[in-house]
Amino acid sequence: MHIKRLYELFQSSFDLVGIIHTKRYLNEIKAMGREVPHVDYPTMVVLGLAYPMRILKHSNTHLVSSFYTHGSDYHTVLKERIHHVMKEIPYPYELGVDNHPHNERLAASLAGLGFFGKNQLMINNKLGSYFFLGIVFIDMNLEQEMTLFVDDDCGDCQICIQNCPTHALDHGYDMNLCMSYYNQAKRVITDDEMHANYLLFGCDICQRVCPKNVKKGTIIHPEFELSGKEMVSIMDLFTLSEKQFRENYQGMSYLWKGKTVLMRNTLMLLLKHKNTGYIHEIEETLVKYHAPWYQDTAKRVLKALKDLDEKGLMVKL
Repeated sequence: MHIKRLYELFQSSFDLVGIIHTKRYLNEIKAMGREVPHVDYPTMVVLGLAYPMRILKHSNTHLVSSFYTHGSDYHTVLKERIHHVMKEIPYPYELGVDNHPHNERLAASLAGLGFFGKNQLMINNKLGSYFFLGIVFIDMNLEQEMTLFVDDDCGDCQICIQNCPTHALDHGYDMNLCMSYYNQAKRVITDDEMHANYLLFGCDICQRVCPKNVKKGTIIHPEFELSGKEMVSIMDLFTLSEKQFRENYQGMSYLWKGKTVLMRNTLMLLLKHKNTGYIHEIEETLVKYHAPWYQDTAKRVLKALKDLDEKGLMVKL
């Protein structure tokens, strides 16, 4: 198959497409002094699919996650689109979306899909940072590469660094300080982390303040239309079983860390907003959920909310 035809097929389902030699990608990994993953197939296709930037607000009964979780789970969406394209390509292949041993951002950079921003995200001149990445290794020989052209960078801009409330970008990138990392981690949360957290899952701050994202995030593919499950019921989180919750919110990407993580983050938001309306439900969860990192947050938040309730300081959203 000619590379132009390969490119056209993927371009029909994705917003960004770059095709490179797998060997070049693996050589870059080796040059970085990192473990080189084993890959049998010589051609690597790097893909980008746009997602929209939306701002949904919490209520006193429902909470929202980062806007990249809105609509259908992007893991499933990208995989289904790749499988659909590969029906037209008569070669064995392997794909990856997010959860795999490969460096998607390095691959995207080599393929010209964007540049690596100070906010640790790939930034494209047309889409900003509002796009998901996927990769496909294909068992076909590549005569030449087909990459996009990148002529941009962050320059002297420090806006994302200055606006990160946890200072995760002050000295390059400290993953442990990143809100999107720690509010997905199954560990004890510090008081400072609890105070900074503002979403049920993830964080959007470094994207929302980025000048490269002005007037971006407007493309809405059908799979990323709002499903109605973006607003998560606090009562559902505290009262439904894991199985029931997954059934009710099926297809949402915020599910991948499990319900208990979302419950822990809910506790942080209830305290942040002085919402004392779920004290009884929190007490019930302490009997059912025994993970030390959940128990720690629940007991601290419960005590604080009871103090607020006694003082009549409840503030509804």
